This record gives sequence, C-alpha cells and structure tokens, in this order.
Amino acid sequence: MEEQSRKSSKSRRETSVQGTNDSSIVSKCSTSTCGYFDDQFLHHFVAKRNRRAPLIHRGYYIRAMAFDKIFRRFLTDHSGNKKQIISLGCGFDSTYFRLKAANLLQDAVFFEVDFPDLVKRKHKIMECKEALMNLMEKRDKLPSSPHIEMSCEDYFLLGVDLTQLNTLEAALKMCGIDFDTPTLLFSECVMTYMTRRCSTDVVKWAAETFEDATFAMYEQMNPEDAFGLFMQRHFHSIGSPLKCINAFPTLDSQKQRFLKSGWTSCEVEDMNTFYYHCLPLSERIRVENLEAFDEYEELNLKYSHYFILVAFTKCPASEFLTQEPHSPDKTVPVTSGVAHIEKVPATNTIRRFGHASSQMTEGYVMTTGGFGEVDGRHQRLTDITLTDMNTMESHHLHTVSSDIQYSRMHHMSVSLSNGSTYLIAGRQSPYFLCSQMLKIDLDHKDRTSNSNADHIVTDVPPCSKCNDEIIKECDKDKEAISTQLCNVQICDSLCAKESDHNKSVEVNDKYKNSVCKEQSNCQSSFIQHYSCPFGTLRIEVVNQLGDLPCDRWRHAATAVCVDGVEKIFLHGGKRKNDEILDDAYLFDPSSNHWSRMPCRGASPGPRHSHSALYKEGCVILTGGLDDTQTPLRDVHCLDLATGVWERLDISGTLHARYSHSAHIVKDRLVLIGGVHLSHPPPGMAIVDLVTRSAVEYALPTPDNSNLLMLHRIMSVPVDSDRILVLGGGGNCFSFGTHLNHTPFIVNLASTFDNLD
Repeated sequence: MEEQSRKSSKSRRETSVQGTNDSSIVSKCSTSTCGYFDDQFLHHFVAKRNRRAPLIHRGYYIRAMAFDKIFRRFLTDHSGNKKQIISLGCGFDSTYFRLKAANLLQDAVFFEVDFPDLVKRKHKIMECKEALMNLMEKRDKLPSSPHIEMSCEDYFLLGVDLTQLNTLEAALKMCGIDFDTPTLLFSECVMTYMTRRCSTDVVKWAAETFEDATFAMYEQMNPEDAFGLFMQRHFHSIGSPLKCINAFPTLDSQKQRFLKSGWTSCEVEDMNTFYYHCLPLSERIRVENLEAFDEYEELNLKYSHYFILVAFTKCPASEFLTQEPHSPDKTVPVTSGVAHIEKVPATNTIRRFGHASSQMTEGYVMTTGGFGEVDGRHQRLTDITLTDMNTMESHHLHTVSSDIQYSRMHHMSVSLSNGSTYLIAGRQSPYFLCSQMLKIDLDHKDRTSNSNADHIVTDVPPCSKCNDEIIKECDKDKEAISTQLCNVQICDSLCAKESDHNKSVEVNDKYKNSVCKEQSNCQSSFIQHYSCPFGTLRIEVVNQLGDLPCDRWRHAATAVCVDGVEKIFLHGGKRKNDEILDDAYLFDPSSNHWSRMPCRGASPGPRHSHSALYKEGCVILTGGLDDTQTPLRDVHCLDLATGVWERLDISGTLHARYSHSAHIVKDRLVLIGGVHLSHPPPGMAIVDLVTRSAVEYALPTPDNSNLLMLHRIMSVPVDSDRILVLGGGGNCFSFGTHLNHTPFIVNLASTFDNLD
C-alpha cells in the first residue's frame, strides 16, 4: 500500500510537469503567430489557439531566439560532418520540423526524449498531420523496445524518464547513436523540476558519455528576492515545484555545476544580457514594434530570473552566445547597508500599481487610478483613495462619470501649495491615452466624520446660456480666461437669477444643488463633488490652453516656482506610436496655459518612467528608460531661469533604475525602488546634491508572507525622516499578478545619521 501511494504521488507530479508543456506550447504558438519568430509547425500541436499577452510573447520570444542561435551555430560549426541533437524533455516542441523544413539538418540525426505518456500523445498527433509526416522518412522496422515510440531515418522519439539514465542510454544505443559524433543536448525548463541529485546526474552522464558534446539549458534562477519567491509560489501551486532552483540559484553556481561535472568550458547569461548584448539592435527594434507593450518592469524582472547556458566538453573556437564584446556585471551590486522599512498598521490597504499619489493638503494623501483588484477581478481602477497620514486610515471614493477619465494608469499627480492637485495625462490602454487634465480640491469645511460612505453631491457642466454673462463677470475680474474657463459658482448664481431658465434639481442624501439642463452647447468643464469623512472633494476637468503637450504616459512632472509663480513642469514620456519624448513644458494653473520650454545644454534625451523633482529654481531628473528601453543611471539638472540642462557628475555607487520614486530630503536626493537589468533589484539610493556622491542600500530580506516589489510605486514624505510608500507590484509574467499590501514607511533617520 505504501509503495502504491509513492507511485501515485510520483504519477501526479509527472502529470503536473507534463501540464506545463500544454500551456507552454500554446504560448509558443501564439508568439509565433504574432510574428515574433517563424515556426509554421507549432499550431499542429495545439488543440485550441489562444492569443497570449505581449509580456508572454516577449518571454517566449527570447527563449526561442537563444536556442535558435545555438542550433544554427552548432550546425554551422559541424557543417559537412555527421552530428546529433538530443532534446531532453521535448514536450510538443517542433524544433525538428522547423530545422528540417529549413534544410538545416543535413547529416544530422534528431532524438527527442520525454515521459512515455507524453511521447505517445505526441506520436498520435504527428501521425494525423500530413505536413509533419511528409518531412519524415519512417523506417520499415522499428527497434524492439517499448521505450522507442517512433523511429525514422533521422528522427527518433523515446519515452524515457530522465531519472532512468541506464534505460535512456540503452534506448539511444538501439537507435544507433554514436557517442563519438558531435552531439548537442538541450533542455528547456526541464531539469529544474528534477531533484538536485537527479539533474546533476544528467549533467555528469552527458559529459562522460559523449566525446564531443555541447549542452544548452534554459531555466529559472534567483529564487530569493520577491519576484523569485512569487515565481516559486506559482509553480508550487500548480503541482510543479522548482526543486532545483535553490540548489543552484545563481549564474555562477550553474556554471560551477557543469565545470565540476566534467565539462571543459561554460557560457551562461541572464536573459537581460542576452537581449541587450546578443541580439542586434535592428532585431530588438523589429520586435518592439510588433504590438503595443507596457510591461517593461515585469519583462526585465522575468529576464533577470531566467538564464541560457551552453557547456562544452571541447572548447569552441569562439563564444557561442555572442560575438559582441561586452562586460556584464555578474557580481552582486555594491551596497552600504540595508534600507529600513517599517510596516504600517492599516485597516484599509492600498493595493495597486501604475497609479499616482501626492500630498494634496496637509495631512492627506490622494491616490488615483492604477491597476488593482475589484470584487476578485484585476482591472483598471476608477476610485479615488484619500489617506489620513496621521491615522493611516484610507477611504475609497467610488467615482461615477462617463465623461471624466478617472480610469488611467502611468499618469502624474502634482499637488500645489494651495491644496489643488492636478492629474496629468496617462493611459487607459496602450491604444487609448487620456487627454483630460483633472483638477481636484479637498474642502475640509464640509467634513462629515461620522459618515463612512461617499456621495456624489453634484455634477455641474455650466450651460451655454450663461456664457456671455460669464465672460462679462470674468472681464470684470480682469481674468485672462475664455468661455471654456467659466467658473461653476458664477454659472450657478446666474442660472438662479434666470426665473424662466429651465433647471433640474438632483437630490443626493441631504445635499441639493442646481444643475443646468442645457448642456449640448456648453464648452465648459465638467465638475463633480464627492463627500467623504475627510471633507468634500471637488473634481473639475481643466480646459487647457496654449501650446498643449501631446498625449503621453510614463512621463515625469513636478511643481516648480518660476519668477515667483507656482507652475507645473512636465517632461518626457511615451506616445501611442511608441515614440519616446524629450520635451519640456510649463503649465500655469492661474490661466490653465501650457508653454513649451526652449531648453539647451546637456539634454537628458528621450526617456520615460523617470522622476522629476524641484529644488531652488532647478528641476532634478533621475533615471528612466531611454529610446532603446535601456535603464539609465544619470542625474540631470535644469535651470528654469536660463533653460540650460546640466548632467551632474555623480561619484560613488548609483545604479541605473526606472519606475522608482524620488524625493529631496535635507539636500539629499532619495531614490526608492525601481527596476534595472541586474540582480537583485535596486533598493534605495542616497545622492548628496552638495558633494554629488551616491550610496546604495539594499532591500531587506523579503517576507514570504508579505512580499514587496518596489516598482510602480508612489511615495510622499511624512516628515524629514520618513517616506510613506503606496502601492506597487505588477503582472509577474505567467505567474499571476502581485499587489503590495501598503502603505509602509521608509525610515531615513538611521541612514542619515550614518552618513552624517
């Protein structure tokens, strides 16, 4: 009975691992169908085609490109000679058919190995597909072995568990394999599901059995950070735990495993390095233009948690993976300590990313938009969240309007000294950008602390009948303003004087407000009011004038002071056509007027997902992604009086990063979180703006019960020593969506004490 239980448990594990093949082949087929690579045979192995997300496509694309590069190099190096290729854990892979159709398998024999049940399924599919069978020349007599499922002149399909190496070797011998012939063995996300001992036995067996062998492997790594733990949690939940990842967690440990197992040399790269250094720029541009994409953080994190390895029993004449000279940093980034993060007890957590947060008035933080969860479904959010910085209590206002673009991501929220907050640009999808600028004010006078519900108080678009009178009122006040800038209070008073003017009254709870019925010709902005325990929120669609910036998202913006006037500075971002911008604008809230800044000097260049801060007449720009989607580490300063950019020469340690948050505290630039191409992800950087020296601090050891991914976050200063962080996370490849439980505090006190 105990033996039967063990077999049943093993069978369930094998079934779960085989299930990853079924999901993988659908993703590969979708990637090929969308033009990322050419494979006309994958669809034969898919029962039902499904289009995957662009992030999935990018992940499978890089995997296909890595192996294609290895296949072509191996076949070219042994052109004109006999050679062999062995796929370990082949699944429904179509590599044989793709290479055969391209006439690349001359003098080559192809072997595929996987679980017996899976290869039987594959054999059955192949026999029903004429396009596949036409490429194969079946032998009349099949070798007499239950492990040989299919036998052709240059192709063999074997049903053998890779833990049974003696059986595998015997089956290969029956197929006529030559252990002295140059042989390429490859595995895609196979050995990580095996135990450390079993997978290492495969590595040793291959080195000892084949005279001239090349081993290519693609797998997961870096299991110890938040993304790695989330990734492990996913595979464990589907019954396919990554048994080997913690035994060989890094590039170096994987390389040493092969070198200690009899292999002469070994190349290994993470997929970020492969993408940026092993593919030509023209190919990267082609891929990036295939479909709209806006998951850079998750892509770079995914790439940093997968690697491609090539090992050799005989050293090749040159590098297999790349002929481009590069010096990737495989060492752990230098840090000077650990950032101090404190949990905040809060009953209403903020869980979203791609949002915007700012301190709209003393003691209150407003969070808008982003992507989060509603009733168990992940979607773009339309609510507005107000957080009391004293109690850390948050209140969610459920907005209602089809005319106001509440739902937006990767926008900017800029609060001015008078308490007004402006929401600038952003997107609803990569195909639909937000054109509306929203102005939001919080009025404390109507505070109703005993109410826990939010109410729409009024929705007032001023009427066209009032336009002429409004212009007169505005002229009296000498305000440079058009009919598009009419004030709702003026409109209300004028409509009240018109006894014969049609009015409707909307009653919501105890509030009563007049609403103009005539709206068809109204050119003025929509305005809504909401009540909450903290007061009344007034939301207005701003009618923008002047030299309007184009619609964009992932831009940077901050409040500045120019000639004694408070304005909003806007820089960069991304357009719908994927153009990365390098422009700068100023917005004057007193006139709703935009003007483009004629800047000169050392321009920061096109960038998005960066940060902008204001200090003493200057804008400080940090990080971001450039127009080749490469993370940046530079710091630029713009003198608003002269319009001259200067690149600051920063000494010490400062990592490239994007999708981070930034603050200036005590003449120090504080950068929190973000993403770059190395591992682990960046923690916190402190840049002294006086000495222009930088120090990096690592993230704390992740808590598996409360993972924090510090990208797509927002933060606001609580005081001179503490920064409140809100939201963060992302769609972690095919592993699911992670949303941070926030808020939490980054405490700078001890860090600054040590620096001082």
